[in-house]
Amino acid sequence: MARYQHLPIFQAAYDLNIEIHHRVDSFPRVHRYAMGERLKNLTMDFLDLMVQANSKVDKFEILEKSEFILEKLKIYIRTCFDLKILGCNVFEFLVRKIEGICEQLNKWKKWSSENGSPC
Repeated sequence: MARYQHLPIFQAAYDLNIEIHHRVDSFPRVHRYAMGERLKNLTMDFLDLMVQANSKVDKFEILEKSEFILEKLKIYIRTCFDLKILGCNVFEFLVRKIEGICEQLNKWKKWSSENGSPC
């Protein structure tokens, strides 16, 4: 089984996952279980895909799915901000973390397509 802990994208996603879990704990009850669980599940799904992509020769399709999850995560974070569940500073912090992960993901996709994965 391929190692994944050494990947910077995995570590950044893991940190985001922990941050999301901590933030959801402070959500109002009305949003904690609907929106909060979705956020937590998306970050866990993303981590699962990072592990899966690292162990596959053909990574491109998995990386595409990962990109879709990040887009959904951005939408849900924005919704939380608009509903005043998250403050401006937390919103900005989370968006910056997600954007950093997106940059790494795009570089990995580019590398994957240049190194033999079919597009």
